Amino acid sequence: MADLHEPDVGTAYYRSNDPVKNLQIKINLRRVTSSSLASTKPVVGENGAGGDGEVEMTGMNEVAKQDREQLVLHWQEKVFSQREVEMYSREDLCYDVLQKKYHEEVTAILAKGRPTNRLFSYVDHDPYSNQDETVHYMTNSPTEKPSILAQKMASVRCRRVGGKQLKEKLEGNADVCIGGQREFGIIPKINVVELEPSQDLRNKNHIEAPPMQIMYIMADLSPRERAAEEEDEYVLCCLQLNANGVLCIRPDFNRGRKPYITETLSAGREVYEYTVENVSKEMSRLEQDREMKMYREVYSRHREFLSACVGHDFEVPQPDVLRLAVYGEMVSAQGFEMDNLYLHFFVDLPKNWYADRQQQLAWVTQTCATKTIGRDEVAYFSFPFHFELYYKRSPGSTTDPDELPRFPQILVEALSVDSWHRFFHEGYTSIQIPGKPGVHKSTHDCWRPVGKSVTSHLRRFFIGGTPELEDPTYISIPSTFDGTHLSKFGFRTETTGNVTANLNIMMQSSVSAMQANITSVLDAFKRARVKMMQAREAATRELLKDIEKRK
Repeated sequence: MADLHEPDVGTAYYRSNDPVKNLQIKINLRRVTSSSLASTKPVVGENGAGGDGEVEMTGMNEVAKQDREQLVLHWQEKVFSQREVEMYSREDLCYDVLQKKYHEEVTAILAKGRPTNRLFSYVDHDPYSNQDETVHYMTNSPTEKPSILAQKMASVRCRRVGGKQLKEKLEGNADVCIGGQREFGIIPKINVVELEPSQDLRNKNHIEAPPMQIMYIMADLSPRERAAEEEDEYVLCCLQLNANGVLCIRPDFNRGRKPYITETLSAGREVYEYTVENVSKEMSRLEQDREMKMYREVYSRHREFLSACVGHDFEVPQPDVLRLAVYGEMVSAQGFEMDNLYLHFFVDLPKNWYADRQQQLAWVTQTCATKTIGRDEVAYFSFPFHFELYYKRSPGSTTDPDELPRFPQILVEALSVDSWHRFFHEGYTSIQIPGKPGVHKSTHDCWRPVGKSVTSHLRRFFIGGTPELEDPTYISIPSTFDGTHLSKFGFRTETTGNVTANLNIMMQSSVSAMQANITSVLDAFKRARVKMMQAREAATRELLKDIEKRK
């Protein structure tokens, strides 16, 4: 069964407190076809002696030695390939600082003799490491097609390199083009919104560029009888290190498992197998103890620093005050007539509710274009907001003290703007803040007022003027209303779309009367416990009496 075992070529992740410069990886490469499978048995001559057979066996052993290679690499250690040695040996092909540096190193290597190694490496600043990642295929079948998820993830894995000057590939109409690329030294201050962004622009602006270092361990599997080409270079192992100290290795170390196999795409279709081993120097017991002691001191100081910043006192509201904290999100809006929607919403405070002066209670979302999902046009905002409110009953209040307070509500107005900067009122709705803590997701239908004649519809179509509310609190119950019945008869409206929102609610209160009667509550609990024990003893006695009677 061991021969049927297939090695895992997946990605492994490691986190180590040791500096990455101490990492050492050993690669063993061996060709398993051609001369490796040839027989090394000596050929016996006519006279029974070894003769030329010994020479033939010795030559085949030499070939077998050439089919094996071993290399130990440190992190970001550069080893040149045959193609790089040939390219960087010519000074006329070296232009930038990196190429000139490689030219000096290659010249020093050639002074000692031309190398014949197959194993080499590409470090972080090499052009191969900075090129855009493409879709990785799982097999070598020519009919394989990547899925939609694989194509999306290929753009996510892209690593943005470079400083302030961003390079974009141009397909046509280029003003200033250097090597097929256009350079931008500054970010424009106007027209920062792209109405129709390309896929490259989305990947550049919407994907965070994490600080990452990368290194490739390669193999030159070209035939010995011809010069090496770039198509003959194959990736044996890829190493990535991010800023959090997580090392990503693809494929993982063998650890005694079956070697990995790679096959060339040339006409020969030769097969090679290789192993990846971690040969880093292990720390001694004394060094480990010293390092753990240092980390304990660092963590202790960090904990003391956080304690000094946070403090030991738990923040408690004033007596007889209810504190309401709302962390919400305007998720989406759908079903409206126009495109390029945005929301304007604010918090309406009922009686006895108040907020700090620095607290923001009104927000405006970004303008969002709609997306067709099924039969609806949906605009996803994902706009976060939060606020904190306080409730305290006024001293002269005549309401029942046991009556729950009327909670605030969020009044929402949906608007749109077109390419001619005409604004349209798409609808109104109100979101009642629940009186229960927790996570709440709800969808609220919207409406908008309409005129009594065709003129209002023509005005909305041509110039964008639509009827709107003078008092926004009229969306729900006006703040000035203090009666028992509210009639909106005769007010002409029409149903439009709906708005979806998420609310995360937390409540905190500190009642002075409860704090004053803590002792009485504990006494009542003790009395109840004594009564429970007495009832249990009485039930036990009754059970014993029944048992004695049955005897």
